[in-house]
Amino acid sequence: MKFFDNEKNILNLIKYGAIVPVIIFSFIITNIFIEQKKQDVKNEVKILKTNYLDENKKIVKYEVLNIISLINDEISKSEESLKESIKSKVYEAYKVANILYTEESNDFSNEQTRAKQRILTTIKHALTGMSFNNNRGYFFIDDINGVKILQPFNKEFEGKNMLDYEDAKGYKFVKKISETIKNKTESFDKYYWYKPNDRTQAYEKISFYKYFEPYNVVIGTGEYTSDFEDKIKKKVLEWITRFRYNENGYIFVYDLNGNCLSDIRKECIGKNRLKVKNSKGDFVVKDILNFAKTHKEGYLDYLSTYNANYKSSAKISYIKLFEKWNWVIGNGFYLDRLNSVIKQREIELTKNSNQVINKILIISIIMTLILIAISFYVSNIIATKFKEYRENLDLETKKTIEKEMLLIQQSKMAIMGEMIGNIAHQWKQPLNLISMSNSLIKLNKENESHNSEEEINEAIDNIDDSVIHLTTTIDDFRNFFNPSKEKTYFNIEAIFEKTLKLISSEFKTSNIEIVKNIKDTFISGYQNELLQVFINIIKNAKDEFIKNPKKSQKQFVFIDVFEDETFLYILIKDTNGGIPNEILNDVFKPYFTTKKDMGGTGIGLYMSKQIITNMNGKIDVTNEEFQYKNETYKGAQFTIKLPKNS
Repeated sequence: MKFFDNEKNILNLIKYGAIVPVIIFSFIITNIFIEQKKQDVKNEVKILKTNYLDENKKIVKYEVLNIISLINDEISKSEESLKESIKSKVYEAYKVANILYTEESNDFSNEQTRAKQRILTTIKHALTGMSFNNNRGYFFIDDINGVKILQPFNKEFEGKNMLDYEDAKGYKFVKKISETIKNKTESFDKYYWYKPNDRTQAYEKISFYKYFEPYNVVIGTGEYTSDFEDKIKKKVLEWITRFRYNENGYIFVYDLNGNCLSDIRKECIGKNRLKVKNSKGDFVVKDILNFAKTHKEGYLDYLSTYNANYKSSAKISYIKLFEKWNWVIGNGFYLDRLNSVIKQREIELTKNSNQVINKILIISIIMTLILIAISFYVSNIIATKFKEYRENLDLETKKTIEKEMLLIQQSKMAIMGEMIGNIAHQWKQPLNLISMSNSLIKLNKENESHNSEEEINEAIDNIDDSVIHLTTTIDDFRNFFNPSKEKTYFNIEAIFEKTLKLISSEFKTSNIEIVKNIKDTFISGYQNELLQVFINIIKNAKDEFIKNPKKSQKQFVFIDVFEDETFLYILIKDTNGGIPNEILNDVFKPYFTTKKDMGGTGIGLYMSKQIITNMNGKIDVTNEEFQYKNETYKGAQFTIKLPKNS
């Protein structure tokens, strides 16, 4: 407060204190712009790098997936072509068998069954000699029961029932043959079977069956997929080897054993490159294969063992495992081009940024000078306005304090008449006692034997006690009307005793009993003002009892005081039925009263709230229903909450 009382220091602070913030603000803004431009360069480089990587990643991924799509298309076309091929061969065999059967069966004798068997033998011999594809392809005949009638390269199977035979995958393909015969139709099937020159391993085979009615059998043939896949692989690798999409763009292919199947370097094709290392000593091919086995597909960063530009071998490739052939197919791009583009762009951006920064510095200096000039001008205006405001504020504050003190005194004066009546009532008994004691002394003076010395002394003591009582009453009355604002540390119970002493006669006259439950504790605050609050609340309760007398029920005012570690709580409630709900929120408003006919001013409770608020406390009022000595009562309850050290 001492600092703010020094008007000169405040004005100087307003006038010159703005200069430093302006300079600091300009410095901060300038640095923010400079740092922002630097960050813009970094962000643009970052975006450039991200876009370059994203674009090239999309390209290499597209090329790999495109190659795989072409491979799948070629496989699909080749498989269809293969199916047509074996189907046409079965049709040829069917035609031969049908011709032989027709020619031989035109002149059946009585030995028809034997002749039919003989014709079947002829057909078997004819089909056995019709091998194809360098003796890889052959025809077979099966009956409806799954018995092998003809199996040229596996004679041990002829005559055997193989209906429940399972191939290497657990598929009972002979049942499909039996179903084809039952349906008298034709069908394709896939299963695993042994090659003529390899009885140790079963290979996937595509077969075609056609029903031959004369013997209720099927004639069929098939081709091993591995045999025609070799042709497809050779064809595909020729495509890939010729494929280019930019200066260094090429597809590389490895099998899972590390053998190079396709590469831009022809000298690498056909070689196993598992042990080839890059400049860091990493086994690049091995890492690529392990990545493909683990992730199936994805992007891999590594140092390549080849770069046509010989600048940098850092490379990102998209790797995908083509599981059907156990191939690892990849395509990548080198990062040296990216580094070159980034370096050139950084130079351009830095140059532009420096030009912008220089402009910002010049503008910042000019703006700082302008702001300082404005600051001086505005500071002078503010200083003048502040001075006027301070003077007006002081004046208004003084008026407010005077008005508040006047209201407090008015509130006290409003109850002065009743207070004087209370004092007169309290003085009546001690004055009577003084008069009687004085008469006794006079009588004794006239007749010394009239009273004993002990009775005379008692009369004198009564006079002294009565004078003290009168003096105390006058002091309490004078203190109550004393407008002192001095904060003191006082006993809350003593305040209530003073309150009740000042107004007790009214309560006795009105037959109102006060029930106290007061915690003996101390509080810091304005003693006289708090006394006024208590008088206002308790007097209002008395006035309501007088307005609304209840002859059938005794009248009480309850005073409860308790505390916790921080606050003191004061509850004052009556038994007069409570305050109407429609005006409950208005009782603390200035000049609001329900006792105009009784001379009410409406400032008592308003000032009470102001006093409690100034003591950093809180006051509110509610209607409560409660019991006392087995009787149920309802009345208004004022709750005051005060800090113990305000």
